[in-house]
This record gives sequence, C-alpha cells and structure tokens, in this order.
Amino acid sequence: MKKILAGAAAVLALTTLAGQAQAQSASIGARATVQTALTISAVDSLLFGAAFPNTTRNILPSDAASGSFTLAGTANAEVTLTFTLPATLSFGANTLPVSFGAASAGYNVANSRAGVTAFDPNAVATTRLDVATGNLYVFIGGSVSPTTEPAGSYTGSITLATAYTGN
Repeated sequence: MKKILAGAAAVLALTTLAGQAQAQSASIGARATVQTALTISAVDSLLFGAAFPNTTRNILPSDAASGSFTLAGTANAEVTLTFTLPATLSFGANTLPVSFGAASAGYNVANSRAGVTAFDPNAVATTRLDVATGNLYVFIGGSVSPTTEPAGSYTGSITLATAYTGN
C-alpha cells in the first residue's frame, strides 16, 4: 500500500509540474508619439472698405483686403478647416447682409494670397499642413451689397476652427 501511495504521489507531483511547465507568457512594448499641438492665429480682418448703396463690394481670398489666419502644427498632418460666418454685419441696431460664396476662402502653404486653393467656407475643408514647416495660411473674402442701410461702420466676427484628423 505504501508503494501505491508513493507511486500515486510521484505521478501527482509530475502531473502538477508538467502542467506548470506548459504555462508561457510574452510581452510587447507600448509606444506613443505626441505630436506638435495645432495652433491658429488671427492675422488680418476682412476689410470691405467703402461700400456704396446698390453696389456690391466683393473681396476675393486673393485680395489684399481679405481676412487671414495662420496655422502651425505637425508637418504634413491633415487638418480640417471650419468657419463660423456671420449672416450680417452690425452698426448699432442696423444690419448689413454679408455673404460667402463657393470660392470665398482659400489656403496655401506659401503665406501668399496669390495662388490659393479656393474652397467654400460654408463647408468643412480638409487639407494638409506644409510638409516641411507644418504651416498653413487661410484667407477669407466675401460680399456686401448695401441697399437702404444707414451710413456707418458695420462690424461682425469670422471664426476659423481647425483640428487634426488623425491622418
């Protein structure tokens, strides 16, 4: 009986060791690369200048009077451009309609109003920051057509929001 118990104990010990010997594990690394924060700066206001009754004053994004913004971030990163545009400019209680068409905005990486890639500021645009510098320059124009509005200095705000897309 002692031999049977001793044999059973030996088999049990070998079985336990064999089961433990088959357990395995592996490890992998974890890594994240933090990118440069995306920044935006307002540079120039959109200046319609003198607007006369019954005459449309149209400013293109390539005009010197266009508004402008500068973006800086990770080189070649994809970003979205989203404008919040006013429907009117105000002078006290008076309003002047302002409009933005399909080619009222533009961007480029050369910090030049000439040669911009036009886009509709009423829709979200997607583009890339400069492959070398990580910069992008955005320009905005628009139109005003006064009719019976009283003379005065009408103002409003144009906001540009931008975000990395992750691509």
